[in-house]
Amino acid sequence: MEIIKIAVLILTALIISNGIPTLSKEISVMIAFGCCTVVLLYTIDVAVPAVEYVKGIAKNIEFEGADIVLKAVGIGFITQFVSDTALDCNNKALANQMVFAGRVCMLVIAVPVFMEILKIIEFLT
Repeated sequence: MEIIKIAVLILTALIISNGIPTLSKEISVMIAFGCCTVVLLYTIDVAVPAVEYVKGIAKNIEFEGADIVLKAVGIGFITQFVSDTALDCNNKALANQMVFAGRVCMLVIAVPVFMEILKIIEFLT
């Protein structure tokens, strides 16, 4: 039950950063950032077997776009994490730039798929 471990970690960080009024705002932000980083790294570690399983299935059915899909999902997760962290640090400009960069990166990795679609259309006409 990984979600229980993550929930306990986050609740503990919330209690420490928000429950102790003597902590400065900077220390509270650092506690939250550290907790978010630990959760991100733990979640990546938990997700690796699932990603490997999906890659194996995609290889068995000869679906070459699986890597692109997995990269797009990873870009989405990273973009959301960093954007939310920037918003929590009261920096909306950096959060918006992260979202923009994530969209551009998704577009860049999708170009090979677009090229394949165009080849198929060209072949059919």
